[in-house]
Amino acid sequence: MRKMTKGEMTKERIYKSAKELFYNQGYNTTTIQQIADHSETTLGSMTYHFATKDTFIARIFDDYLDSIHESLKEKLIGYKPINAFEKHFYLTMVWYHHLLSDPRVNKFYYEISQNDSLYPFLHGKMGEIYHDFVRDYNLRIRPIEFDALLIADFGARRELTRAFCETRIKMPVEDFSILIITNTARCLGIPAKSIYRVSYEALLFFREHDFSEIKLLI
Repeated sequence: MRKMTKGEMTKERIYKSAKELFYNQGYNTTTIQQIADHSETTLGSMTYHFATKDTFIARIFDDYLDSIHESLKEKLIGYKPINAFEKHFYLTMVWYHHLLSDPRVNKFYYEISQNDSLYPFLHGKMGEIYHDFVRDYNLRIRPIEFDALLIADFGARRELTRAFCETRIKMPVEDFSILIITNTARCLGIPAKSIYRVSYEALLFFREHDFSEIKLLI
């Protein structure tokens, strides 16, 4: 394994410090100066690697998504073949469980959903994933409709998540996860029978496997 350079080690130290601060005191309260102080770096060095707080968001969620993909890949060995929608359903169960079950992570996720810091990251990822749904189910959606549905889906996810975090929606996290992804599936026109079948299988799969190794922050 290649040894990390001094600059890479500094960047990782800053990144780790940011996640610790975000977890312990929230996103809104944490300042760039606090991250620099906590990581024992200068403000100049800090902003060289991460120009703003929002710069951390894409890295945090990219790592989070990768860790879920890797965990699912391992746990799906020997499992039946699944299509893109099924895999995304399974992923969604894990995604929201870790975001909403821990009160501190819940607070962090709520705060970044309030200022749309996560939008640029999710918009690109969701577009790629939903195109796979269209292909697998041979859905007849024009490009202009697809773009509109993507915007509508993101808006619905954002507002539903805010309502859940504010306890205006009261249900178990498992049920909320299923609500989110089934709403997406209905908007895209995935057959109802497929939605019900996959939701049941995804719930069983999630309950039968341990995903405790996955962390968003710490």
